Amino acid sequence: MTFQHAIEGLRQLKYAPGSEEPVHQHEQGQLIYPLRGVAKVVTPQHIWLLSPGRAIWLPGGLSHGLQAVDHVVTQNLYLTPQASRQFSTQCHGLKVTPLLHTLFAAGLEEGLPAQRQALVYALLSDELSRLPVSMLCHVVLPSDRRVRQVCDTLCRELNHAATLAWWGQKVGASERTLARLFREETHLSFSEWRQQIRLLEAVCNLARGVAVSKLAQELGYASTSAFIAMFRKKLGVSPQRYIQATLR
Repeated sequence: MTFQHAIEGLRQLKYAPGSEEPVHQHEQGQLIYPLRGVAKVVTPQHIWLLSPGRAIWLPGGLSHGLQAVDHVVTQNLYLTPQASRQFSTQCHGLKVTPLLHTLFAAGLEEGLPAQRQALVYALLSDELSRLPVSMLCHVVLPSDRRVRQVCDTLCRELNHAATLAWWGQKVGASERTLARLFREETHLSFSEWRQQIRLLEAVCNLARGVAVSKLAQELGYASTSAFIAMFRKKLGVSPQRYIQATLR
């Protein structure tokens, strides 16, 4: 599907390490494509990790904020509200193609004549409709108050090692109930969710310059090689290669 007169505009945004874009929403759908750096995009139900090579689609009306981990440069495409609804009403990752990268650069040229801009936008909207879906490192945030309390704490305290039975006493639910709610609301077990948030934050700390060996120790891995093996299994590359890609 292509979108006639679908694109409202393009913007390039730069963020200093630790800076944030406050939570907001708008009727236009937005594609965020990071050229450089690592960032977290937070929505009511997810924390998404962004790095070069993959983009995220945010449908119109979805509340979202951005947190820059290191120096971050993003390309941003905005679709009209109508085109946004046509494209997708769900937040998801997309693989960035070389053509999309080139068209972004062309569309952001200063003083671009209106006729040429229209041609670039037409190609961009067509390429957008062809982008393959890509998995982004993310965690699902539960809506149940008790499970959310557990998840919020684990986001702040990565090395928190309490069992689900301990958490049950803490939040007022049985271990069995918490285990069921984790599965229902996050599609992961408690231990899987904890590993996923640790992985997400490990990538952020790598971008901040923390050594792999220190991360492995802080997260309780028996060795640095065990941490690297987990990282490669989850993200397809070693920690060093992943971070090298973010510094382009």
